[in-house]
Amino acid sequence: MPPLRIGLIGSGGISRAHMPAFLEHRDEVELVAVCDIREEAAQAYAADAGVDPGSVYTNTADLLARDDIEAVDIATIHNAHASNAIEAAKAGKHVLLEKPMACSVQEARDIVNACDDAGVTFMVAQMLRYLPHYQNVKRIIEAGELGDIWACRADSWFGAALAGSVTTQTRGDWWGFDGKKNGGGSVMMVSTHQVDLLRYFVGNVVRITAKTWGDHPLMRNGAEDRAVATFEFDSGAMGTLLSSYSARTPWMYQSLIIGTKGTIYTTPDLEGNVVDQHHAPARIASEARETQPGHNGVDAFSEVGPNMEGLVGDNPFTNEIVHFARCIREGKEPISSGHDNLNTMEAVHGVYAAAEAGHTIEVADL
Repeated sequence: MPPLRIGLIGSGGISRAHMPAFLEHRDEVELVAVCDIREEAAQAYAADAGVDPGSVYTNTADLLARDDIEAVDIATIHNAHASNAIEAAKAGKHVLLEKPMACSVQEARDIVNACDDAGVTFMVAQMLRYLPHYQNVKRIIEAGELGDIWACRADSWFGAALAGSVTTQTRGDWWGFDGKKNGGGSVMMVSTHQVDLLRYFVGNVVRITAKTWGDHPLMRNGAEDRAVATFEFDSGAMGTLLSSYSARTPWMYQSLIIGTKGTIYTTPDLEGNVVDQHHAPARIASEARETQPGHNGVDAFSEVGPNMEGLVGDNPFTNEIVHFARCIREGKEPISSGHDNLNTMEAVHGVYAAAEAGHTIEVADL
């Protein structure tokens, strides 16, 4: 079967993480065009990815007009996601969209509806789901080893607003600090992945209580630099989210899942960068493992190994892009489909709605 022919829309920072898939898996995905409003950036990306310079565009309509392009990989600024994705769906292209899906719940629903109406595959690039050890965590949970999950937690400490950070030194006016361009602040930019991971493991969020703070001088247009949220899941489990651009801690992403028969938590390398931390191992203690030789009761946590089924390596960005192509070719629903990710968007935007309301809100009311 020929590779899926893809056009890239947006050649900024995150799109560089997508490039290895196009270079290393040409038998499954072929990047044939690049579009960015900055022609120089698009040309540079095309040169590095081996794309014909004649297939570089500054207008998405020109890229979408090509009949030979089957799908698009959208990696634009957040407030362009909805218009880019809907335009692509109407042009009959399958859509891979970087997280977060959209800057409002209604925009997210509009994208899903547009893709359904066009009959195209729609997948959100929630890359943490495609890490081999998280695929194994999912398998362990579904097998019942943790028992009934009753609590979970995710922390996103991303010190982008701290004096001396790479972001403040080079991009003090970064659009991630702008509520209109980003769709929010730290929760939208850095915690969407963590919220999605909790959902993937625990279930849909149905109820939210939250508080946000946005008094940091770098925040603009309603962006928050700190947030705390409590989630109630459809299973009855409870969860918490801590998110910050400005907490004086090491940059750190970690999560914890507690069930009646076991616990799983991640152990990030505090010396590693943000990408390194996504590869932090998960560790497990459970009733089932405590009976195995070499384990010492409740004090014993063992590392969760990888589950490589359906994956091509340990790079989650590459795994998600190849998965996208295979789902299209095989007519399957993606692991992080648009329909599934609606609740991730409801949960993220629900944090803002609950904080504004000053009381617990029902996700069904959003």
